[in-house]
Amino acid sequence: MFLGKYGAIAGGLAIVACWPFATGQIAHSMYEREVDQRSTPEFTLEQQTYERGYLTSQAVTRVAFQGETKAMLAQSGLPVSYEIASEISHGVFGVSSSNTLVMTPELQAITQKAWPGNPTPIRLELDTLMTGASDYHLTVAPFSLSEASSNLTASELSLQGEIDRKGHVKATFSLPALAFNDDSGQQLKVDSVSGSGSGYLQDGLWIGEQSLSLEQAHFSDVSGQSLKLDNVELEIGNQLVASESTSTRQLNNTNQLTVGTMALPNNTQWQNLVVALDANHLDYSAMSQIALLSSQWQEGGAPVSMEAFDQALVQLLQSGLSIDLSPANLTVPEGDISVDMHVDVKESDPTGVFNLQQLVNQVSGDLDISVPNGVLTQSPWQAKIQDLTKAGFVTQTDKNTVLTAKIEGNQVVTSNGTAVPLVQFVMFMLM
Repeated sequence: MFLGKYGAIAGGLAIVACWPFATGQIAHSMYEREVDQRSTPEFTLEQQTYERGYLTSQAVTRVAFQGETKAMLAQSGLPVSYEIASEISHGVFGVSSSNTLVMTPELQAITQKAWPGNPTPIRLELDTLMTGASDYHLTVAPFSLSEASSNLTASELSLQGEIDRKGHVKATFSLPALAFNDDSGQQLKVDSVSGSGSGYLQDGLWIGEQSLSLEQAHFSDVSGQSLKLDNVELEIGNQLVASESTSTRQLNNTNQLTVGTMALPNNTQWQNLVVALDANHLDYSAMSQIALLSSQWQEGGAPVSMEAFDQALVQLLQSGLSIDLSPANLTVPEGDISVDMHVDVKESDPTGVFNLQQLVNQVSGDLDISVPNGVLTQSPWQAKIQDLTKAGFVTQTDKNTVLTAKIEGNQVVTSNGTAVPLVQFVMFMLM
């Protein structure tokens, strides 16, 4: 509006000239706000220094890890807190920063083993707009680490994405190669790992989608036996929804694993593995409480109340939920294996007494399994199939054996109405 009203180029240039100072002040305010707000159950931020200039500023921030991450770092003999040095530039439309680890003597003693001669193996480039949204790019330099009789090598790790002022994140990462071997003959080689994610963290729960893929993974043990996986993909999602019958919030969780090819140690090859497992209508309040208690347990601080954990679990089950295993497919040399299962746990009275028998009575569902006849040639399975066929659970064709059943409370029911106690059916299948 200023330029439109006055049409003064000089005025525009004056604004541009003053803007770095203004964005420098805003950057400082944003920095302090972010330090105050970005602490999570996993880490805390603390401002060490901030020196503001006209075009650039310098800051040092201390990151102290907590919970599971802290325990993992300590167990690995790594520091649990780090300092990050930031070179911040004030531009016309926002601020950008280049961030590197402060290499303390303790940290240098560790990093020089993996990155000899590289003073800054980890770098974060950050561009923040005036809206508060940020683009980031984190890189970890390639390394080779040898200790005793083992060696671990990795190519450059790249993580980049954006985060808005509300904490909603989009990210992608890539790791072209990772390899491990030791003198005993154990080997691991992974090629072309990549992933992506979008969402936000709320009450200890990730709301959004994540995916991971790898082109190939090869494992070998000390005996020379190996397992090879090709075209592996994993997708995970959590969606927050409103209950159709009440005003409460629910969580829908989806998971799918696919593997193109699996070459097994006995020279057998499996193909086209697809496993999709969904859990829907999960009570959000119960899930967030379970997440909080789990985080406290991982931190190893105050003892977690098992009573509180049990109460959250009971609340989750009493609120009702559904579980779907569909599809679950695999191609083996003998043919195609498929499993489809749906289980519902009905909502129950939250004021009533809750026990295992009540839970079982609330369960209903369907189970369909198809297996090639060639897989079931072993004598124990042949005897079980005969018994299941007599009971009405199993039918056979020239190629496949098919099991069909309905779950009705504490009973499993065949298509012709024959009922068997649920516990007895499960024990029979597992023995």
